[in-house]
Amino acid sequence: MPTRVHPSSSGEARPWLGQGLVLAILYLVLATIVALCTYNLDRIANTPVQLGLQIHTFTYNQWNVPITTLLRSSTSVAPLTNDTYSLSDLLYKTCGTRDHACAAGFLNATNAIWGHVAKAFLTIPDFDQPRFQDPSQSVRIQHISNLNGWNKATAQFSMPGHDVAMTCMIRRASFRRRSAPASTPSTIDTLAFCSQRAFDPNWVCENDVAPSVNTYAIQVNQGKGVYVGVTPRHQVHFNPGAVATLTGNGTILLETVPSMDEYGAGILSMNAPWDVLTAGSCATFNEATGLGWFMKVQGLVTMTWKCDSLMLTNAMALWALTLDLTVMQIVYLRRSVICCGPVYMAKNVIGLVILLVAFYGNKNLQTLTTFLYISPSHDPGCFAHCGPAQLASIVGIMTGTLVQTWFNPRLVTQTWLLLLASLVNWILVFVLEAFVFPSLSHEVPGPCGSPTATNCIAFHMIERTHYLSAVASGVVIVVAIRSVQLDTKRSAARSVHAPIAPTHSLLTYLAVTDLASIVTSQRGLTKTVQRGGKDVVALDSGVLLIKSMVEVSRSAITRTSNLQLELIYRHLPFVWLQAYMNRAIGSMLVVHVKDHIILQRSSYQCLGDILAAREDEDADDDPIKSYLL
Repeated sequence: MPTRVHPSSSGEARPWLGQGLVLAILYLVLATIVALCTYNLDRIANTPVQLGLQIHTFTYNQWNVPITTLLRSSTSVAPLTNDTYSLSDLLYKTCGTRDHACAAGFLNATNAIWGHVAKAFLTIPDFDQPRFQDPSQSVRIQHISNLNGWNKATAQFSMPGHDVAMTCMIRRASFRRRSAPASTPSTIDTLAFCSQRAFDPNWVCENDVAPSVNTYAIQVNQGKGVYVGVTPRHQVHFNPGAVATLTGNGTILLETVPSMDEYGAGILSMNAPWDVLTAGSCATFNEATGLGWFMKVQGLVTMTWKCDSLMLTNAMALWALTLDLTVMQIVYLRRSVICCGPVYMAKNVIGLVILLVAFYGNKNLQTLTTFLYISPSHDPGCFAHCGPAQLASIVGIMTGTLVQTWFNPRLVTQTWLLLLASLVNWILVFVLEAFVFPSLSHEVPGPCGSPTATNCIAFHMIERTHYLSAVASGVVIVVAIRSVQLDTKRSAARSVHAPIAPTHSLLTYLAVTDLASIVTSQRGLTKTVQRGGKDVVALDSGVLLIKSMVEVSRSAITRTSNLQLELIYRHLPFVWLQAYMNRAIGSMLVVHVKDHIILQRSSYQCLGDILAAREDEDADDDPIKSYLL
């Protein structure tokens, strides 16, 4: 024999705040986060944003030189040939990923180009290392290049038994003579910037020197090396945007050529006048992984982030819808176990479309988040967490909706499970997107989105992580669905709910004989009260949501589509406005209720009559308010 229990007595007041309202408030908070984050992201999407000074060092905010194929070799200065090589050939040479045949084919040209630089040492007056100007000396050249199309080619020139070497790096620069007319265009070409440095027997790519050390600029064009001038290192390094003055061959004004670094095939680009010359370090360089070749450089950076999936209008629509459903919950279903949000959104595609678009554009969001995560030299503000918070909040809102959709047309009444699953999914997705995935990625050579890009970089894990949040949150939703099923079976097996007669007015109105056929669990929906000396089971009026109906007063129920009009009417500030709206809208169909019993009778009532009945009831202390008998 099933055990009969009385969940509550007629003398007990129902809690002021039901589980449904708690979930509705949570969804409103999440929708507000979505709206705010989308607004902030929309402000920076597809428009240049000044990030200020960007700093990369060997130990802080490290920038790995992107390597497609490494060309690393050594040679001796050979007699000059009648070649037409230029330093720009060394700068722009591109090979495919690990294309060693391509690198080998370019080796002779590389040796010849660096040989022209060594020969240009002979033409430099007052050279710091005159031994390199002695034609009888044997000069050894060690060089390295990344061969990705915007190369950081560097070389060390040394002589046997000499403890000082010359290190050179090539960079694109703009320069002109100070004496030239202002209308004279500057020359833009690739130069080799060379300085003396202690000989390093373990040299790989290093070229850092003290700020006061002379730096010589050499141009190699069409097989001819030309000395341009000399300046202290501090004028061309860690001095972004400044104009350096070179002397020794007339007075030359030299400045950097702004470059554009692209991430994710153009999803994010960084435009900046970087330092004319960078410093390199390969102390931790790993040829197998291509990581550890770091640059020390400063730049005045402007960021452009491309994203077309934000849909600010849709985010605001989601917020307005959630606000409307929350107000509906507060006014009409404040004490109900059932939340109208998942029920309503499970019957339309607004939330689902926004969720799919969010996951579709997640690669763009992850690119921005990862870049800001691994680039701490500027203050990212709230933008670093806007993408993760936006996606996590959309997932949190849709968690309850998708669980409800699975059980349609039955109502999911384990609202506490929906609340728990929504919170777990929000925390899970936010942590993954804001911290876990960005920390897994590092920079590798990637495809270019623009032909004018100087460095084309990709975050190597994004191709695999941009969909993992969907998988992880989907697992949580599956677990939530299974938990609802198990709780439903356990609840049915224990038979702890008060028996409900098939003639109950709510069941009769819904044309069912068993409450279990329309809800997943009776827990929290029933209340036993005394009526005429007999025990009568009262049911949560939120069950009416299965038919898109709501109890608007103790005497009427109506469709949820009419509630917006009633809410607007009740909050109009002037009586004459209410009267005008009452006449303009006319009447609406209601089903009559008497003493909490749904009658098999309906009629049309005006907004004023419904509101008057509602205000009278708000003043009453009815122990079974929001219940039906």
